[in-house]
Amino acid sequence: MGDVMGHGVEAAVDMSNYRSMLHYVAATDLPPHRILRQLDDTIAQSESSRPATCLLALADPARGICSYSSAGHLPPALIDRDGLVDVLPVPTGPPLGTGFGGYERVTRELLPDQVLLLYTDGLVERRGEDIDASLARLAHLRLPVRTDLEKLVDDVLRRLGTQAAEDDVAVVAARVRPRHTVRPHP
Repeated sequence: MGDVMGHGVEAAVDMSNYRSMLHYVAATDLPPHRILRQLDDTIAQSESSRPATCLLALADPARGICSYSSAGHLPPALIDRDGLVDVLPVPTGPPLGTGFGGYERVTRELLPDQVLLLYTDGLVERRGEDIDASLARLAHLRLPVRTDLEKLVDDVLRRLGTQAAEDDVAVVAARVRPRHTVRPHP
């Protein structure tokens, strides 16, 4: 999940370019913090590029884990089987394009009965409100985790009042599909 600083066509073009770079670097099978480092270096070399925030989440469903790294982006949220929201602490490095690096990786459990929620700042931030209060509002939601993901995202958007958002809002919800074992027929 990422967010380019600024608005308009130029920001959209930069975001498209960063997305392409991300696909290229991610294909090298690096951990998320090293992917961010390479993106940061590449973006910093261009004088015309805008800084961007980015949160990478790399799921390993077979092991039941997910690794996260952040370049100035808000933390992910994990919704448990009871619908409780846990805003995960992920160390925040500088935005991409600064050339400072310093990204860290955090690995947490990710189980099939949980939902991972990634979002841009437009979902939670409100003018004049401390970001901790904004994240607390998200953390205090109780969400219908057993519903389909589209309905869950609609519920998050409705309950956080995004119609008054002053910035773009993007939300991604994902869950691990349970593994089905195939038994051989005799």
